Amino acid sequence: MAVTASILYNLVECHQRVALDAFGDPARRDEVSAFIRLLWERGTLFEQQTVANLQIPFVDLSDVSELDRERLTLDAMTNGEPLIYGGRIRAGDLLGKPDLLRKELGGYVPGDIKSGRATEGGNEDHGGRPKRHYAVQLGLYVDVLERLNFSAGRRAFVLDIQGDEVEYDFSGSSKLWGD
Repeated sequence: MAVTASILYNLVECHQRVALDAFGDPARRDEVSAFIRLLWERGTLFEQQTVANLQIPFVDLSDVSELDRERLTLDAMTNGEPLIYGGRIRAGDLLGKPDLLRKELGGYVPGDIKSGRATEGGNEDHGGRPKRHYAVQLGLYVDVLERLNFSAGRRAFVLDIQGDEVEYDFSGSSKLWGD
């Protein structure tokens, strides 16, 4: 079983859920609630609107089959495409589907589009700290890019509901990478 960003997100939220997803009886699983479906729909709509408003050309792999998406993502990175939407990256047992891969000096930086705020616990003077459950997802993408020798460094970004681009720094004294 591949380690994905979804698994890591769920691990931060609830260890038991990950265990039940892997080893539990699927017939005993609760139905997805209408509220959760609404949140998913809201997130999908926000992502579509955000992508529609991007100011630079991009390679769109969002409608490509899963089998071809990984190969085409690697091809796009090898060709130095400035922005890739809907890619799929894998290194060993790590599998990631970052919303965006942006070409920067030295390689690519992964990004996710979130229909929530990118930080928590902030106030007027301080924007807050990165959300841990977003960080584990982005950290996985950074790790995969490093293993593939396509990384521009230990950082990633979130485009959030407020229209902000928030950097997630995994380098140096940051605790995010260790977490």
